[in-house]
Amino acid sequence: MGYYVKSLPWKKSKPKWKVQFVSYKKEHINAINNSRSIKPKKTWDISKERLKPLGFYKDMTIDEAKARSRQLNIQKNLKEQEEKIRKIERNEKYLILKQDFKMPEEFVLEFEKRFITRTYLSNDRIKNTNRIKLRWRAAQKLIIAIESEPSDWYYNIYDFYDYFYNKQLSIRYMNEILKIVNLWGFFICKKMGRPFLEVPKPGGYERRRIIDAYFQKIKNIPKKSGPITLLKLLRARDRLRNDLYNWVYLTVWFGLRPKEVDNLHDHYYWKVETLFNGRRVLWVYQTKVIALPVEDRWKPIPILYDEQVKAISILESGDFKRPLVKTMREHFGNDVSLYGGRKAFTDLMLSKGHTLENISVWMGHSTINRTWKSYKNRRKYHIQYGT
Repeated sequence: MGYYVKSLPWKKSKPKWKVQFVSYKKEHINAINNSRSIKPKKTWDISKERLKPLGFYKDMTIDEAKARSRQLNIQKNLKEQEEKIRKIERNEKYLILKQDFKMPEEFVLEFEKRFITRTYLSNDRIKNTNRIKLRWRAAQKLIIAIESEPSDWYYNIYDFYDYFYNKQLSIRYMNEILKIVNLWGFFICKKMGRPFLEVPKPGGYERRRIIDAYFQKIKNIPKKSGPITLLKLLRARDRLRNDLYNWVYLTVWFGLRPKEVDNLHDHYYWKVETLFNGRRVLWVYQTKVIALPVEDRWKPIPILYDEQVKAISILESGDFKRPLVKTMREHFGNDVSLYGGRKAFTDLMLSKGHTLENISVWMGHSTINRTWKSYKNRRKYHIQYGT
């Protein structure tokens, strides 16, 4: 959200630009229901009367106007950050007041020293110390929200389940918080000499409704790209401009990231090697991988099929250009982004009998789990018949 300057070179009088304000706030874009953008926005033109108070003058060049818009955006962002910080501080103070009443500071410090800052939970899913602290903070909010004492929690388990339901938490996140909450309940009841029964994990109907609430929450969150199948690619052949089609073709048959395809215009980022058996291999430099030495950032992709031979000829010609996201959606479906070809590569190679281990190397993943978890279509299976 902020100010942007749009050039108007055809305009006869000065200024040959106009200032716009772009907003992504929900209250501003509620009327935009037919937008196909992942992040809809609403744009207003700033009136001439407001230009001077904002520091824009008609004699400014386009570059000077853009520089002023950047200054305004920086000032606005700083002001918003300060307001967020003040809001967080107010919430923190309110939370501390409630916490001091339900969770005395001396007990909290002892609990944190024993269980949070040490590796007590290291064998569980909560392994990272910072992550434990975040879960402990979430657990504190839950403890404060529950009105009953820890010794009575077992008799009020549905208050906990309603909290998880209303917060629309995932089952995994809920279990991590509940573990710490029960640990606190045991700790404080032992201090007070009271009996304590753990709050059990929800099951049956309660578990199902919490899961449903979580999936309802993420329903409108943009999902990962859908795959571009060979059938979709074939259908788009006569409808897409040639250079745009070639770009998509490279992502489908080599499983490349969008940035990697763009880099193929520079010969520094790719090379074709011919092995002693005559087999050719395409080596692609991964600019995304920065945690490895330079020599280990190259990934090999064997050229095994006629379609890949054709892809090499496209690569050598340089006749490929990244399409717009809206173009991808128009020709391949609303769920497809620039990663559509890469998303289809794993199942395409599995269908041709290759192992997931090799495919993971060709895609440049550090682990097979990454390939399986993020790029394998779980609804698609491949049967390899013996010879």
